[in-house]
Amino acid sequence: MQLDKIDFRLLDLLQRDNRLCSEQLGGKVGLSASGVQRRLKRLRSRGIIEADVSIISPKAIGRNVTAVVLISLERARADTVDRLKRKIRKMPEVMSAFYVTGLADIVLLVTVNDMEDYERFARRLTDESSDIKRLETMIVMDRFKAGFTLPITSIAWCRGSDEEDTGCSTAAERGL
Repeated sequence: MQLDKIDFRLLDLLQRDNRLCSEQLGGKVGLSASGVQRRLKRLRSRGIIEADVSIISPKAIGRNVTAVVLISLERARADTVDRLKRKIRKMPEVMSAFYVTGLADIVLLVTVNDMEDYERFARRLTDESSDIKRLETMIVMDRFKAGFTLPITSIAWCRGSDEEDTGCSTAAERGL
């Protein structure tokens, strides 16, 4: 799907505050509320907007421990990886999971109430997955940035316009 300048502006605005109503968005991008709604429906139906979520503080709901977990597999065969991905998708403690290159095969971002909860999680993960060779855990001491905001660069921002590309900047940096 080809995105235009207005699509990029809408995406940038929404990822920073998904509570903006169609009228507010329309005022910022120069469209009517119904025009914004049509574009958002198209962006969602084509999978460009994957979800509309609220980011909740883990500590506010008793998830006091955050861990980055590196999983190394005995053999990273396709069936092994697929089986582990299915298992991990069902684990509520896992906030994000990535199949990666490098020293580990899978990286997880996990939240739990306390270290006893983490131990139960780790045992459940390793006891039921004989394909795991090594589990390395890093406990997060301080979360100082969290979010899913993607940088909308000036290249994408100015696509199809007569503006000169002045380097990478987001719509927020441009004051929009």
